[in-house]
Amino acid sequence: MKIYLDDWRNAPPGYILVRTVNDLKEIVKKHGKEIEILDLDNYMEDYYPFGGNGIDFIKWLEEAVYIGEVELNPNVKIVSHSSDPLAARKIEEIGESIKAYLRSRR
Repeated sequence: MKIYLDDWRNAPPGYILVRTVNDLKEIVKKHGKEIEILDLDNYMEDYYPFGGNGIDFIKWLEEAVYIGEVELNPNVKIVSHSSDPLAARKIEEIGESIKAYLRSRR
């Protein structure tokens, strides 16, 4: 499963488009082990009231993985297509931290 979080872009072929962080949280809770790629935008404009932005999501995910609320595929690829390079880097850095934690638990 490949997930694409964005407020206005269409998802690339083969990806599931998710418009809100709240919807993404539900998908990750139910299908975390099946997710191969999480490709996140940061600024969610009109959808911000529905769970925040990409950084809000990745911070939630980090905590959810650490406390066992979410099980993720340890090989998940976490990337950002945000046009803001600082936000994209922050998302990907936290993503790398999550992946390092998952690898340490094998």
